[in-house]
Amino acid sequence: MAKSADSVTGPLPRRCCNAQFACEWLYAAINHIKGGKTMEETYVGIDIHRDYGVACVRDLKGEIVDEFQFGNNIEGIQKVREKLGENNVHVAIESTGNMWVVLWDTLEENKLDLHLVHPLKTKAIASNKLKNDKLDAKMLSRLLRGDLLVCSYVPPRDVRDEREIVRLRASLVRLRTQVINKLRSILHKYCIRYKGSLRQNAGIEFLSSLEIRPVDKSAVQSYLETLKTLNSEIASVNAQIAKNEKEEIRLLMSIPGIDYYSAVLINSEIGDISRFPSHNKLASWAGLVPSMHQSGTTFYNGNITKEGSKRLRWILVQCAHASIKTNSKINEFYSKIAKRRGDNKAIVAVARKLVKIIYAVLSSGNPSLYGDPKKTETKIKRMRTIAEK
Repeated sequence: MAKSADSVTGPLPRRCCNAQFACEWLYAAINHIKGGKTMEETYVGIDIHRDYGVACVRDLKGEIVDEFQFGNNIEGIQKVREKLGENNVHVAIESTGNMWVVLWDTLEENKLDLHLVHPLKTKAIASNKLKNDKLDAKMLSRLLRGDLLVCSYVPPRDVRDEREIVRLRASLVRLRTQVINKLRSILHKYCIRYKGSLRQNAGIEFLSSLEIRPVDKSAVQSYLETLKTLNSEIASVNAQIAKNEKEEIRLLMSIPGIDYYSAVLINSEIGDISRFPSHNKLASWAGLVPSMHQSGTTFYNGNITKEGSKRLRWILVQCAHASIKTNSKINEFYSKIAKRRGDNKAIVAVARKLVKIIYAVLSSGNPSLYGDPKKTETKIKRMRTIAEK
């Protein structure tokens, strides 16, 4: 029969105020139970920049065992991978633009315990008066060891790829809007009004036939070539997005106001729905809950927090506008609030209601009760048509 930990290490005193002693006792007890084998558990803080990164490695007792700098390139990241190995390594990486992505993907292959640190909220917990890369890496490793970090959710790689493709489409649409605004600006110089869409074939033909000064004619032709290219690229990206036929996408498309693009964007931003214990938590992450201010006996709610995923919040507001036009129940809900609080707050309330519906649909795996099966089937057919182009 195996001996108890107390028979070797001695019992832990009831009134032990020394945290380091308690940690050492626990460490020795675990090693004894494991047959005397040392569990080399390490905590690594990495402060990453565009050209290089700084790492600080601590052991279970909190002592620094290694500090090193590496280049933020393939060779430097492979150096980090070799140094850290694969066993019982916990890594905290500060989120800095997109500069952490390659490092994360590489270390993820080693199946390490990775944490992407929220820089602003971590600064609120512990900020150094003297700030440099070494101190930041030390602080990250110390907070990681104490489980005091505020971390961001990083979805699996396939979900990250979904995010990239829908964000690419949003970026291309913004560029197209800029080009159309440039074209309308030229039309305003000549007091020309065109009520249709300039990005459609009829609008392009109208712009090509304009009799204006040569300098503006040249600008219009240049913008039209750019517009045609963007239209082609957006159509290509739309086809890629429409090929996504996950069950979650079909379920989301059963909700009024949500089509295939909105469904893919919502699903990619949310990721695993089980990480939210309730629809209220999901709404809070989308930034669609009111801010709260309290001091003593004074308490009041302010505007929505607008924290969390701004893309999810944006698409929910867009879907809210569409849903009030396609569903009578949601329109009735919107009208009641609009009479009392105005249109803007009513739209936000509808977006918040959509969050509740989305949570119920994804959690239960059943289509929305607000949806119309025939309309949902029409959406799916249109999605397949676009995917085949």
